[in-house]
Amino acid sequence: MKQFLYIQFKIDPKGTLARPSGTEMVAIELPAKHVEDWKIERPDRKLSADEIAILIAEPVAIATADRFVALTHQPLRKREIHSGKFLAERLAVMNERNCDYEDNGIRAWFIA
Repeated sequence: MKQFLYIQFKIDPKGTLARPSGTEMVAIELPAKHVEDWKIERPDRKLSADEIAILIAEPVAIATADRFVALTHQPLRKREIHSGKFLAERLAVMNERNCDYEDNGIRAWFIA
């Protein structure tokens, strides 16, 4: 089993102060153990590992993006954070600089 899952979210801010270039993204490094722990804590929920990883990573993507662009109060509903895509490997930017946000071992990088 892989130690980390890598997920990338597209960012489309719609807030009045937002100045999106159309290329903003947040890359997440999610410890795979978080997904397994989630399954153990919620045995009645029948979600796939990918669905669970997205659920866990979305709030971190929101918190990260909100540091760089103005988001509305409902970024998921307004599709400001969307298109969660699993990456086969760690992005180069993750090796080049420190993360922009970290929460409970989940690390995130804002990419403009």
